[in-house]
Amino acid sequence: MACDARAVLLVTRQMEGTSTNVARQRIELYCSLTPGHAGPHRDEKHAQEWLVVKGRASMVVRDEDEDAQPRDE
Repeated sequence: MACDARAVLLVTRQMEGTSTNVARQRIELYCSLTPGHAGPHRDEKHAQEWLVVKGRASMVVRDEDEDAQPRDE
């Protein structure tokens, strides 16, 4: 049995020549952890984590342009 937390992931990209980002894709996220788990919710299939803020819909925004850039670790 998995946790029943859900969220929406919006994948955005920047429009060339502007400072505007637009949503390219909308993905439903489902927490794959066991009910009552500690820490953030996690959707293993989409490799995303999120926190639930009481009284608000859970939404995660991922900028496609940032995903393409190498990260310092």
